[in-house]
Amino acid sequence: MTGGYTGKIGFVNLLTGEIKEEVLNEQLARDFIGGHGLGVRMLFEQQKGGIDPLGPENVLGLVTGPLTGTPVPTGGRYAAVCKSPLTGAWGDANSGGYFGAELKFAGWDAIFISGIAPSPSYLWVTDGSIEIRDASHLWGKDAIETEETIIEESGDQKVRVACIGPAGEKLSLISGICNDKGRYAGRSGVGAVMGSKRLKAVAVRGKGKVAVADSETVKRLHREYARKMREVGFIQGLMKFGTCGSTAALVGSGASPVKNWLLTGMESFPTVDEIDGDNVIKFETKKYGCYSCPIRCGGITTVPTGKYPVTETHKPEYETVAAFGNMCLNDDLSSIFKLNDMCNRGGLDTISTGSVMAFAMECYENGIITKADTDGIELTWGNAEALIAMTERLIRRQGFGDVLADGVRVAARRIGKGAERFAMHVGGQEPGLHNALFLPGRGTGFVADPTPGRHTAAAPYTRCDTNTAAGPYKELQFSGFERYQYKGKGQAAAAAANYWQVGGSSGICLMPFMSGVFPLLQFINGVTGWDISIGEVFKTGARIQTLRQLFNVREGISPSDHALPDRLAGIPPKSEGPLKGITIDIDTLVSEYRKAMGWDPNTGIPAETRLSELGLDKLVKSYMTL
Repeated sequence: MTGGYTGKIGFVNLLTGEIKEEVLNEQLARDFIGGHGLGVRMLFEQQKGGIDPLGPENVLGLVTGPLTGTPVPTGGRYAAVCKSPLTGAWGDANSGGYFGAELKFAGWDAIFISGIAPSPSYLWVTDGSIEIRDASHLWGKDAIETEETIIEESGDQKVRVACIGPAGEKLSLISGICNDKGRYAGRSGVGAVMGSKRLKAVAVRGKGKVAVADSETVKRLHREYARKMREVGFIQGLMKFGTCGSTAALVGSGASPVKNWLLTGMESFPTVDEIDGDNVIKFETKKYGCYSCPIRCGGITTVPTGKYPVTETHKPEYETVAAFGNMCLNDDLSSIFKLNDMCNRGGLDTISTGSVMAFAMECYENGIITKADTDGIELTWGNAEALIAMTERLIRRQGFGDVLADGVRVAARRIGKGAERFAMHVGGQEPGLHNALFLPGRGTGFVADPTPGRHTAAAPYTRCDTNTAAGPYKELQFSGFERYQYKGKGQAAAAAANYWQVGGSSGICLMPFMSGVFPLLQFINGVTGWDISIGEVFKTGARIQTLRQLFNVREGISPSDHALPDRLAGIPPKSEGPLKGITIDIDTLVSEYRKAMGWDPNTGIPAETRLSELGLDKLVKSYMTL
């Protein structure tokens, strides 16, 4: 096997206790890279369409990439993959920290888990071996307690743990997988899948190293990139504040939604400065960086006094601040720290949790629900105490929290009375908090990407909106576009999205990608010893994206199932604020993107000629009928 890979994949059946390993074929690795790319290739073959996402047949994969665990900047990420119980479509979620690198050090490129354990269990993964252990004493603990307990029992402080909290145990469809005490594979309901298997945790300790084909080249590229990135304003902001540094600016421009996506602009939330980055980092006690990351955008924070004291918790990300802040008209920063810690411990995706709280507040404002429904809690806008009380109920599925625990789509169905008017989701998933009225490409990504509503998946689609390079290659230099131009962007959107499929699958973070100067091609070749070209990168990305799309087609997902809510498309247009009068033509943007991908613009089904070009035709004939 070439550099960058251990060459080994583990398969665990929790019901039978069978554990086996397979050799990772090098051509398969080159065709699908790793992460969600390799994940979708394996799951497409391993499971049938139409299975219960919370049943034994749904396979949960924890998959690294070739750059994970290497000296490549930000090369510490892994993907959790499965059929999403939240959307019923392809599901993946990405996380940083140190867990992914440790999995590689232990000799595994990926582990795929099927079946349902007879009793609570966890996996103990070490150099070349996987063991199923009893987790009865861990069941009911929060995610951080679980990690601390496993490490203490092992007697080794270098053990890395990915686990679920009580929300995942109780199959909340908006639960995620926690590692490193607060780094999260948060989206797609992956925590519920792990909980459905009675799998509390995966603990990993490895003492190996990841082979690098040309270490001198990789070291040189690292030095060069580290120098260049420090000249990029976006990266400078991340290094100082993290992602939470731009909340006020995003609200002011209209890029960040206010009051459940109803409003935009500073006038709609004039106290947003209270929750902006300058105030957040006042509570930062030390910086935090994921494996091999020179940016170190994370931080460890402590709120020592006040109504909601919190000790040693990860700094809230922008999405968390926006979800519990401007989306709920809450300017109590200490409550946001508390809610962030609660979600980290409870095992919840903060985007979805904050969004379902904003949904509930709008329902409350409009009389659809009352104190009689909400356990006596006044879900009024900006009520921090109510947010904390209801989030605790959501984690435990207690009272009205049980109604909200599966996201806005399910909650609206349970409540009825027209509540669906206030349920902002795409295909069941609450969108990342970036307004498509500000950058229409966000809407393209929210709707057209096989994992709907994902802000990280949607980011590449916006590069032509801003005429910003998606990478340091001439094919990814975009210019001459207008922000609210709807025709002529399809090819550029497809190129950027396909490029990111390879980047995301390789095991690196989105943040260096956003700099536009990250030499992905050279890093992959330096680590693996391959000689891939930019043309092969585009083709590989298209292969990954198309197979993710085919996964959804096999599940019976149609384009109408992933529609952008009218409110997010500007229907009717905003009557005030920086995005006043704007309605975006999402249908044209998505149609042109699908055409550029070789998919039918109306059905989303890839053309047979496109499948042949990408080498997917035989796979499709074997495992589905078009």
